[in-house]
Amino acid sequence: MTKPGASRGSGAAGSSEVSLPRDKRETEAATTPVKPRRGRPPKSASKTGGTATLEPAAKRRRTYTKKAKLTGGVSLSLDERVFFSSRLNAREADTTQFVPGEEDRAMFDEARAAADLANGGVTAAAESGTTPSTPSAVAGAVGYQVKKIRIGDFVIDSWYISPYPDEYSRHALLYICEYCLKYMKSEYTFRRHCQKCAQRHPPGDEIYRDDNISVFEVDGRKNKIYCQNLCLIGKMFLDTKTLYYDVEPFLFYILCEYDSQGYHFAGYYSKEKRSSLGYNLSCIMILPSKQREGYGKLLIEFSYLLSKKEGIAGSPEKPLSDFGLLSYRSYWRRAIYEILLRGAASISIDDIASQTGMTVDDVISTLQTDGMLHRLPGSTACYAIVADADKIEEYVRKAQEKNPRRIDPSQLRWAPFLTKSTANTMLADRRLSASTAAAPADNDNDDDDRLSV
Repeated sequence: MTKPGASRGSGAAGSSEVSLPRDKRETEAATTPVKPRRGRPPKSASKTGGTATLEPAAKRRRTYTKKAKLTGGVSLSLDERVFFSSRLNAREADTTQFVPGEEDRAMFDEARAAADLANGGVTAAAESGTTPSTPSAVAGAVGYQVKKIRIGDFVIDSWYISPYPDEYSRHALLYICEYCLKYMKSEYTFRRHCQKCAQRHPPGDEIYRDDNISVFEVDGRKNKIYCQNLCLIGKMFLDTKTLYYDVEPFLFYILCEYDSQGYHFAGYYSKEKRSSLGYNLSCIMILPSKQREGYGKLLIEFSYLLSKKEGIAGSPEKPLSDFGLLSYRSYWRRAIYEILLRGAASISIDDIASQTGMTVDDVISTLQTDGMLHRLPGSTACYAIVADADKIEEYVRKAQEKNPRRIDPSQLRWAPFLTKSTANTMLADRRLSASTAAAPADNDNDDDDRLSV
């Protein structure tokens, strides 16, 4: 700015610019009109009339208040704001009341000490200075394990330790959905899941149905999570089971009870898709709540029905568990006795094996255990089956009274599970002689297929 009437000169003393007092400059700056910006006015500007003027910083700080601008141009203070589409007011939305205080921390420490004392003495380990630092180490040192499971309407005690993740193994009770077999830590989560779970039967194909009993075939490659959860449940009741997560080479056959609510899990057995030793069953498990209803022998009979459908002799994977050995010996004895009671003039061990689907070794072992295999006089290689007809008939009658439920082969809707390479080989063997048939190379990457034989 230049003062009117001032002369131009040289030097600092003769400068044409006139210095105004400091307080006068601030007054001029506060009253000088400022060119407003396009759009939104500056934050430090206040509208007075139609001209935007700057306010002193001290005044802006004194007059600043938090306000929420709504769509109608109405401004509300922070206490008058609405939260979650007017469902909560400011007091209900205030989370500061949930910050734990000293009383809450003391209550938590007291409850944790009581829980540690009840779960094996973590307090004693802490006093001795040997408290593990990681959850997995704590679980291993204290001996945490799942002692019970709730599946459906039953709470079942576990027999053996199952390798659930550490965060679940630390709980004495696990909740398991009987349809999808998902495991949960709390009853609240379990009830919420039961309300939302849309699955009412095992994944896979229903291949057998008779009355209220159904059997589903589940592929371990296509339904990996379900089969892994199934193996974790099986380990809780099988001491010799070692397979938990590598389920892709196996097929699982799920036994279910059907009612208006859906298909309720009762037991299962598994077998390899391509067993080099001819095993038709790898492991079998029936829930303790469903035992003594004949389901074990029912699944064993079902496995031999599939073996006969495939046209091969089958046998369970060895070694058998104690309960498995008892169940299989009972089934083998009944199957052999029923064939002997048919009154054939002469029957060989090979005939019994072909009619039952059993291997020759299993037939011979059963007959030797019952003392029915005798060597013929004067011969070292010929044996005869010697049986008491009355005892056999009495045994079969009692077995039918105890387990009247049997597998009906006419209710089976199933074709053998074969890979493409094996199926192509069988088709080539049918068209050509065994000496000239050329089987295609085995390719493990081929998709699985089915062939009716």
